[in-house]
Formats: sequence, C-alpha cells, structure tokens
Amino acid sequence: MNITQTKDIRAANRWRLYKQVLHHYPISRAKLATVTGLNKATVSAIVKEWMDIGLLVETERESTASGRKPILLMPQLNAGHILAIEIDVTSVRLVMTTLSAETVLLREDFPITESHFTSVYKQLIHAIDSLLMQEPASPYGLVGIGVAIHGIVDLSGLIRFVPRLGWRNVDLKVLLRERYHVPVFVDTDGNLAARAEYSMSEIEQHKPYQSLAVVNIGDSISAGLIVNGSVLRGHHGFANAIGHQTIKFDETRQCFCGRYGCWEQYCTDSAILAQANEKLETPVNSIRQLVDRIRHQDPAAEEILSKFIYYLAIGITNMVFWYDCEAIAVSSELLSALPYEFPNLLQKVVLPITHSEHIYLSTLGQYGAILGAANDVQEHFFQEITDFPCNG
Repeated sequence: MNITQTKDIRAANRWRLYKQVLHHYPISRAKLATVTGLNKATVSAIVKEWMDIGLLVETERESTASGRKPILLMPQLNAGHILAIEIDVTSVRLVMTTLSAETVLLREDFPITESHFTSVYKQLIHAIDSLLMQEPASPYGLVGIGVAIHGIVDLSGLIRFVPRLGWRNVDLKVLLRERYHVPVFVDTDGNLAARAEYSMSEIEQHKPYQSLAVVNIGDSISAGLIVNGSVLRGHHGFANAIGHQTIKFDETRQCFCGRYGCWEQYCTDSAILAQANEKLETPVNSIRQLVDRIRHQDPAAEEILSKFIYYLAIGITNMVFWYDCEAIAVSSELLSALPYEFPNLLQKVVLPITHSEHIYLSTLGQYGAILGAANDVQEHFFQEITDFPCNG
C-alpha cells in the first residue's frame, strides 16, 4: 500500500469516528471502538488528534454498573460556524449554525422583489455581511458557505438555469468564494434535501437506504437520488430537474422553462395558489390559508387539493419507474399540514412489479435543502481537517 492510500484510510477513519461523536455524544472511547470497528489503540490515537486541534473535549466521568467511570467525549461544536443559504424563486433564507450543521445561531430572510441576479446578489451579500457582523468569536470562524438553488446546477457548481428567475450561467460559487475567502458549495435543493434525508436515515436506522429519492415541492419541484451514499447527478449534473417532466400533453399554457405541461405547472405551491385563486371567492395568499379552507371543507379548496394529489401521483409514479429505488421521501408543505391525505396519494401511485417501494412524507419539510447545504460544508470541513497529518 502506498503512502497516499494510507493517508486516505487514516482520513476516512478519522471522519468516521468523528461522525459517531457528532451523532451520539457524549460517548466513550470503548463505545467508539465498538461502533466503528476500529481497535482501541487506533481510536485513542484519533481521539488525541481531534483533541489536539480543539475539536473534541473530554467530559466529566459517568458511573457505570460495574463501578468504573469511563471518560466521555464531546465535540467542540462552537469551534467554528457554517453559513447555509437557500435561494428559492420568491425568497432567500440564510442561517448560521454551529459545526453541528443543525443548531441555528443566527438567521435572516428576505423576499425576492426583483428577479435579476444583480439585484438579488446585492441583497444576499448585505444579508451575509449582517450575519457575519453578529458572528460569535470562535477558533475556526466561518468554515464555509453552502447554497441550495431551486434551479439547475451543473457538476462544477455553476448555476445553469433558474427558470422562474430567468438566471442563466451564474457563477455564484466563485463570487462568494472570492468575497468571503472560504470554501463555497452550490447545489440544487433536490440534491441537498436528498443528502439531508439520507443522513437522517443513516442516524436513525443505522442502516441507510441503498437508494433513496426525495421530491422537494415548494415554488419549484426538484428531486435528488442517493445511490450507495452518493448523489446521482447525471452526465451534466441535471439529473434532478424532474419538475420539468411533461405530465399533461394537451396543456396550452407555457411553463417558465418554455415548454408545456410540466409538473411544476400543477404541483408547486405557487401553481396551487394560482389555481385556488381562480376558484375561491376570497383569495388566499399562502398554503397555510389554503389548508385552513380545506379543513373547513370548502368545496373549491377540496377540489384544488384533489387535483394536486392527482398530478403529484403521476409525477411520483414516473419516479418509481425511472429510479426503481428503495424509498421515496416527499417534501410538501401542503401534505405536511394534511398528513391524513397521504394515503390518498399512495392509492393513486402506480407501483411496478414488486410493490415494495417505501413512499413516505419527509419529516424535514421545508428545511431539508438548507440542512443539506449546511451538511455539505460540515462534511468538507471535517474531511479537510482529517487530511492534515496530525501526529504523522
């Protein structure tokens, strides 16, 4: 085995161990050896390396049934900060988290009032600068920025197309990296929501799905597919642009992408609200208001819901046939507010041959994409740290 391979194995082992600490702290060295399969000497060496760079600390001793008091370990989550951004088609959300990628310290939101990229970018850097001025002091500071885009992003992180905003070939990754001098990661909301969903299944089930798809429904529709722990991106990186599959061939209204009959024309939040306001006597301004009408059994609102479920089932059925994956998670504000309608959706989804696909409502809801963006930064930071030859 050459030196490079040895370093790769050491780096992988360090990150594997630290992930266990992140998800199961406080935890003992003995428990880490058991769950990672590493021998005790290797665990002790890796723990020392993490402690030497200030990312792991020992906690007070805890009594056990045998009377021994093992030393427990905790991650130093406040040693640095992560900035995660979600750029939707009507608004932008920013959160600053600890290194856990989950504990939110600061947040800021603003609406997109002018869709031109220059205008949104000016608002974005103003919001970022505002958060950085409030950032608590820490040894590592801001370790990276993750961005979720409701559009099409290629393999290099270039934003190729955001239909609703009219953006084409926008290199936000380079702009933010040159301004803030930290690693920047840009991906689609579908891919990032899928990564977050996969991470949750890994933590909760200890044996994540081998293939998991997520369909993310907001003011756009995108998907993400995880196969054996990695995102399936396609040749150019566009494999997740599922919102522009054609599901109604006789549609005469044009989609924002320029085509007709796209899934996004029937199942996005904005499409649902537009349909509702064509039928309801009193207009609604949000999904929450529409949900209230449905709960009060407004016939027009119930009809809107029925059509939404019908078209959603068509799109999910297509995903089942295309991906043949183990599970599909659905993220939708409307269905999350009305979970008792989910069985109705499942009844309309056509499953091929095995009928074994697990289709379920995501518990991450509207936070899946931004959590995935934070996870991207977290993983890169800890893997880069593990690449340093801390103790040789």
